Amino acid sequence: LGTSRGERFSLGALEMSWQAYVDTNLLGAGTVTAAGIYDLQGNPWAYSAGFAAQVAEVKAVADAMAGEPTSLAATGAVVAGTKYMFVKGDKEEVYVKKGNTGVVFCKCNTCIIVGYHDDKIQTGPCCAAVGKLADFLKENNI
Repeated sequence: LGTSRGERFSLGALEMSWQAYVDTNLLGAGTVTAAGIYDLQGNPWAYSAGFAAQVAEVKAVADAMAGEPTSLAATGAVVAGTKYMFVKGDKEEVYVKKGNTGVVFCKCNTCIIVGYHDDKIQTGPCCAAVGKLADFLKENNI
């Protein structure tokens, strides 16, 4: 499996780059403003232009999800230098928000998908788009 930006991997007959998943499945859904796919240590595999989630920021949430996700209630989560308030979360999915914007983190077997929505997009559709891709990747042991 490829794990670097733009690298390709194959799932049987389906072959796509990590970047294509971000561009097609997340941004292409029209319900995610910006997104990225990261390994569980926070290293980026692919991300949308201008999405500036940092390695340490993604790793902090991934670590909380691996341990006690509700610990984020005390600290919130920082994404691209902006602090978000914890709304809900478990070992599979965490949602944080700031005003009418929000970020959803969906954990797969080997990666974490991060999707951001601005104030023009509702939370539900953003979470659904990110969760759908996460489910697909988990079903394919990624």
